[in-house]
Amino acid sequence: MAAMTNLVMIPAFGCDERLYAEIAPLLPSNVLSSVVIADGADFAICIEQVLAQAPEHFVVLGTSFGGRVALETTLAAPDRVGGLIVIGSSPGAVADQRAGLRRSERLRAGEAEQVATEMGDMIAHMDGPNGPAARQAFIDMCATMGPEAMTRQSDALAHRVDRWPRLSEITCPALMLWGVHDKYSPAAEGLRMSAAIPNGRYVELADCGHFPTLEYPDETAAAIDHWMEDVGLSPKL
Repeated sequence: MAAMTNLVMIPAFGCDERLYAEIAPLLPSNVLSSVVIADGADFAICIEQVLAQAPEHFVVLGTSFGGRVALETTLAAPDRVGGLIVIGSSPGAVADQRAGLRRSERLRAGEAEQVATEMGDMIAHMDGPNGPAARQAFIDMCATMGPEAMTRQSDALAHRVDRWPRLSEITCPALMLWGVHDKYSPAAEGLRMSAAIPNGRYVELADCGHFPTLEYPDETAAAIDHWMEDVGLSPKL
């Protein structure tokens, strides 16, 4: 019987398992995927949530907010994380903390729907084939997530610190997967990350924005499958 690879997927801000619903069935049968929704008010709590729900040894994938949680988890528990996949998330400190705190204030004030709509307008590459659908999917997921969890995630984002100096500590294989038209985290950030991590690799998708798993699920799953097989995380069946 072929060995199984545990893949833990962490959704983006405001998102749930639907962010990965289209790619999960496309992954090899020896990849056992699960979703952990991290919604702590700081990344230390998010790390605890992931480690409490994840198998003993796993590959971690995260998108945007979830990508930062995946990165933080890898740094915190290198003995448990055998591979890292980051989609559209920078390891840098918060660029504009006032803007992040203002987002949290608006969420607490009952403006979750407005915040989700404004963010949705930037989430997807609207000229791409699945851009409008990805935008609506984000808004729908935020409505399900609700303002309380979104506020905690927003607080965590507003207080994130600089992890660039620590990327060299990540020794497991790492994949940086980016949409070329990502408006939240420029593709150049992913390329720079892949160079800073000893076993890093960078893959980009054309005509794609911040959510490759929604905008190009087939290509995203294929990129993950190829990388996992190539670095020995998912031996070919």
